[in-house]
Parts: sequence; structure tokens; C-alpha cells
Amino acid sequence: MQPTIFVSIASYRDPDCQNTVRDLFQKATYPDRVFIGICWQFVPEEDKDCFVLETRPEQVRSIEIHASQSKGACWARHRVQSLWKGEDYYLQVDSHMRFVQGWDEKLIAMLAQCDSPKAVLSTYPLPFTPPDSLGADGVITIYPKEFDDFGVLTQRSEVASLKDAPPVPRQNAFIGAGWIFAKGAVVSEVPYDPYLYFEGEEITLAVRLWTHGWDIYVPNAVVAYHDYGRRADRPRHWTDQTDWPTLNKRARTRIRYLLGIDRSGNDEELAEIGKYGLGNARTLADYEAFSGVDFRARLYHGKTLAKPDLAPDQPAQAAQRAAVFAQIWRDNLWRSEETRSGGGSTLAETGPLREWLPKVLDFLGVEILADAGCGDMNWAKEMAQKLRLYLGFDIVPELVAGLRETMKSHPHCLFAQADVVTTTLPRADAILCRDVLTHLPLDAVLMALQRFRHSGARHLIATTNDTGRNSWIRSGGWQALDLTAAPFNLPAPRLVLDEGGYKRIGVWSIEDLPQ
Repeated sequence: MQPTIFVSIASYRDPDCQNTVRDLFQKATYPDRVFIGICWQFVPEEDKDCFVLETRPEQVRSIEIHASQSKGACWARHRVQSLWKGEDYYLQVDSHMRFVQGWDEKLIAMLAQCDSPKAVLSTYPLPFTPPDSLGADGVITIYPKEFDDFGVLTQRSEVASLKDAPPVPRQNAFIGAGWIFAKGAVVSEVPYDPYLYFEGEEITLAVRLWTHGWDIYVPNAVVAYHDYGRRADRPRHWTDQTDWPTLNKRARTRIRYLLGIDRSGNDEELAEIGKYGLGNARTLADYEAFSGVDFRARLYHGKTLAKPDLAPDQPAQAAQRAAVFAQIWRDNLWRSEETRSGGGSTLAETGPLREWLPKVLDFLGVEILADAGCGDMNWAKEMAQKLRLYLGFDIVPELVAGLRETMKSHPHCLFAQADVVTTTLPRADAILCRDVLTHLPLDAVLMALQRFRHSGARHLIATTNDTGRNSWIRSGGWQALDLTAAPFNLPAPRLVLDEGGYKRIGVWSIEDLPQ
């Protein structure tokens, strides 16, 4: 009899969940031992494409929740754990993932290599592009990134070559919530905290695991892949729910209490804190000594976490960023026959923008425009042809070469390969940056904004989203980036086009940007 595995999936209006389930079963060496629990959060009349489970439905347990009743990712993961029936192992993944062949055998064998009876394997999975184009292999380790304005620690990751992977998993202090594997007892010993929202999920879980006697390890082989570039038109919880700021604010107080930053809080903010709090096997001070993190002083190994500045980032990071976006460009043809720049760049989606932007450029007196991330120019060609000089920049070399060929009859339209994170663009009247910064980590966005300011342009025209929050993502992922929220804190844009939902195109004076 093979040991059993319970797989936890919290799915929010995600049509790819069915493909994740299919891949889990198809790639398992012993699919009979795999049991999947799903918390479906959906709108019945709009999300019928999310529910096509054709692979081993008898091994799938589910809880169905109307999206309007959902209280966030942590709450959903908590609900999924109620479906665990004592399986030997517990695997927590996101709803948009792919797996290697024999993932079940690999994970069990890898866990056995760890020198702790209570080991937890966790990392950020490597990227894949739908439907099934897997990214380059490597070993990912999670590190602290910075403390946000509320003292919550954010995280980053580094990728090493597989040839440099250690022979056995190495211990670490940090986890990725979308990829966790441990013995099933972790469900009963460290149950998921339903009162957290999204921010702080990973660092608080790492501390709770540690203080309950569980040890975290970095996988030393590739097992899973994650779609970091999920479709921009698929709703997120915070785009549907009007009360998410209240949930998030309440969770921040809880996080600060758990991490010893601030020991205050009311009954609602600290509900069931004993059940979902720290353990007694080790102390918070033990965790801080092991991890190097001082939560109250906001230090890492006695030093402040560095803020990005105008110095170029590490060549490895720049090369990785270029590779990620080049791969997305190569694989993006399946998304739309009209444009390879994503569904938001179709002529239908950009109708209001194509009408509004030329008027704004005329009002601002823009004759020279620098387009930071021009893509395939599906919607911008007519506008570019009317300018005195259009300068198009993109990180993907074959895209730039193609534009030079297709636009060669327009000598005032020039194109160059550039990484806007590390390249200061030539002086122009305005910089246009639509749907580019939304795919970058927060430190890279800050560096790009600083580069824009130092370009000498008079205006920035960029995508922003009315969400009030920003999160850490990897290059090539996506989030509804709000340039007026921390850590950017730009003032309200001076001109705004509402592109629908929470998405805006804002106009700022270049003086509004960070130096």
C-alpha cells in the first residue's frame, strides 16, 4: 500500500484549476494515492469555464463558495484543510500549476533526505507559460526582501543552476505558500490561520511552523511550475470584494501581534489567536536568531534591508528578466490571434485609449514620445505615425527587430532593445508605460520610476490600478499595481483615463516621481 497524499488547492475564479488537477493525476507515479481538496470560489453565472473535472473526480473533494462570500486566500486554504482525512502527506499548491513526471515519488524521497522528523519542503516554483510551456530548470531559494510600511516582511527569491544544487535539501527560514510539502500531521499541528488575508501569510506561517518544531527546507530538485503571468482579465479577490481593505487592516494587527512587533489588538483582530498562534517547541526569539530577522527593529542580520537606487541591479537578475519576457513573447501567440501583447492590447480593448491618448498628447504638447515597453504596437501604430518622433523600447530583441522591419516606411519611428529597469531612456516630452510595470517586482518598479525621472522627460503616462495595495511578485508575473500606494506613494495622477474595472491610465509630472 502506497502512502497517501492530500493536495490542498484554493481556487478563486480560476479556469486553469481543472488543468492543475489533471496534471497532478497524470504526472503522479501512483495516482491512486493522490486525493485533492479544492475550495472553489466562483460566481455561478460567470464562471462555468472553471468546472470541468474529467480526471478521477471520485478522488477530488470540494467546497463551493460564492465569490462574494470569500474572505481571502488564507481563509480558503483553511477551509480546504477541513477536507483532509488523515492522508500521510500534505501538499499545498496554487490553482495554476504544472508538475514533473513522478512528482509524488520525488517529493516523498526528498522529504526523507531532510535531517528532521518534522521537515517541510517549500519554495517558489519555477515559471511556466500556459498551456504547458515549462520554464528553464533551476533551484529557487527564498530570502527576505524588505519590510513594508506596516512592518510586514516581504520576500524575494534567487535561482541557482541545477548543477549547483546540493545533494540533499538545505534548511531555510522562509516559505512560499503556493508550494508546501510535509507529513500530514502538519494540518492538525499548525492549522492554517483563517483570519489572515494575504499580506504576511508566508512569514507568519514560517514562524508558526518553526515555533511548533517544524523545520523548513529548500527542495534540491524541480518538482513544480507556477503561472506567474495569469490572465489580466481574470478577477482577483481584491478586485471583487469591497471589504478587502477592512480584512487586510485587521490582519495586519494580527500579524504584528504574532511577530512580537505590537502586542495590542481587540477581540476581533486577535480571534482564536491561541489556536492559530505560535507554538511552544521553540520561541519567537529562537526563530529570529536562526533566520537573522529582527521584526521589531526591522533588521536582517543586524542591517537594514537595502532600498533600490540608481545603481544597476545584478547582471544575473537583468539577464533573468530578459529571458522571462522573451519566453513570454515567444509563447504568447496562443492567447490572441490579433496581438501577442496580451488580451488588453486588442483593438476592441484599447478603443477608449486610442481616442483619449492623442488628445492628451496634444494637450501636453508632446512631440517626442518614449514608449517604455512598446510591445507589438497593435494599438499604438496610428498614434505613433502622427508624432514628430516616436521612440519604442522593448526588452525582447526579436520583437524590436520585427518592429524595425514592419515600420521601416516611417523613419520617424525608431526602435531599440532596452531594459527600463536599468536603462535611462533618451530625453523625450513624455514617457508612455502601459501594462509594463505591472509585471515587475516592486524594487524593479522603483528603479524604473527613478530612471524615468532622470531621463529628463516632462511627463509620465502609465498604468495604475485603484487597489490601495501592492505585493511582491517575480519578474513576468502580474499584479494590479497601484502607483499611488506604498512603496511608491505617487500623488493622484493629474489626468486619468478609466480603462474599466480598477484599471487606469494616469498622467504625472516627472517631478512627482521618486528621485
